[in-house]
Amino acid sequence: MNMPVVLSKKHRRPRSFKDCEPGLPYTEIINNGKRINLCNFNYHKKYVKIGIPFENDILHNKVLRKFPKLVKFYSRHIINLPNTIEAESKNKEVEFINVQNLIIGSGTAGLGVLSEIDRKERTILISSDVESNTNIEYPLPQINKDEFSKLLKNIIKENQDRILEGILLGKFDEGIGFLTKNKILVIRANKIFLTTGSRYIPPLFEGNDTPGLISKNLYLRHMKNEEDIVTIGNSDDILKILSNLKKRRILITNGILFLSKYYRELMNELGIEIIKTSDLKIHRERNKLRITTEEYEFYSNIAIYAIVKQPKIDHSSNIGVPYSFDNYYHIYMPNHNIQGKFNENVYLAGGMRGISDEYTSFISGRATLNEKYLDELIYNLREYTYIYNYYYQKDNNKRNPSPYIYGNNGYVCECEDVTLKEIMKQVKRGFNKVEHIKRTTGLGTGECQGKFCTYSLGSFLNDNQLITFRTPLYRLVI
Repeated sequence: MNMPVVLSKKHRRPRSFKDCEPGLPYTEIINNGKRINLCNFNYHKKYVKIGIPFENDILHNKVLRKFPKLVKFYSRHIINLPNTIEAESKNKEVEFINVQNLIIGSGTAGLGVLSEIDRKERTILISSDVESNTNIEYPLPQINKDEFSKLLKNIIKENQDRILEGILLGKFDEGIGFLTKNKILVIRANKIFLTTGSRYIPPLFEGNDTPGLISKNLYLRHMKNEEDIVTIGNSDDILKILSNLKKRRILITNGILFLSKYYRELMNELGIEIIKTSDLKIHRERNKLRITTEEYEFYSNIAIYAIVKQPKIDHSSNIGVPYSFDNYYHIYMPNHNIQGKFNENVYLAGGMRGISDEYTSFISGRATLNEKYLDELIYNLREYTYIYNYYYQKDNNKRNPSPYIYGNNGYVCECEDVTLKEIMKQVKRGFNKVEHIKRTTGLGTGECQGKFCTYSLGSFLNDNQLITFRTPLYRLVI
């Protein structure tokens, strides 16, 4: 495992990225005024860890206010901003476009939508990475993965003139904004299909910021040949990567497992070992991760997590789709019906609905436009996804504890170095909402603007609302 490592701003802890989605923590740094994409794996620098770790409470200390010069001197460890950013290119041109259909995201769901739209309708599919979503890395229960991959590639080939590469900036008065290589696009559309997918939110425990703890997505894209691994998760998603490995064990918390019918049977067939823990710790010893629970100790090169599929509420909320918190799955879900419809103009599909199965995501994209796929969608939801019960057991009042809590400490916000213990102090003071914690600790105000930390914090607090996700959703230099 040879990942690039940098030091965090406040606590001076060695950190690396957990996922390579643009805008997530430590995917990019500013070094001597220049942007460096750490996900290229070509940045290596030795650091001397010098600093005085402190809690964010120091900002509210009345005594410290008497020494403004000290605050100013140490502000370099308080404000997580570079001193300079060099200009990279000329100012980007802004172009305004009107279309009938706008598909945001190119996962299997987005390609499913695209395959059902008449060629005569002016349509744009825009995504940060199109081709990578056609590579299916593990067997699918409904269809041969190579045949499915070929189908996806054919859809892309047949629609090259309708596909653009770009990053969603968010909603503006003039339309939905996107950052492309050469310009900023602002698009108005009669129908918007939101298929930007979901994320795996990091679990919380001592050492959860240790380089080498990575998401399932990062593992499949960059490290899938690594076999010396330990997996952490509570759902179908983590089981999918175990079928080809010799060591088949999963660490879960609170005894919670969200499994579909198919993957529950597969787990029994493969003889996967389930290890329950509420006191997980991970530390690095030379080139290995030392992983300990109450009863076990393991050493591995990397640890992979996939707790549950969390839809990107920052995307859907920004463009005007409200959401609710599900106490059973501990996910924040955008409002929609079984077809994926929010209203006459906005539809959701795939990971944006918490669907983790690639083929079911594809069918959910098709179903947004054609009701003939609804029966197939419902069948696949029931057999191959754990999210089926979200739609058909709404009267189930059962609540679960947060599936993200694997210990009594850890970093909730790595951008601003906010720990779980620090949050517990704020809760004792009466601050029990995500927005309250943001204002008292700075959580969610760093590089990723809450794309990781607000979800795990909301789950921990059982809060129905996160923060306000404002435009631009990703870093934009103007």
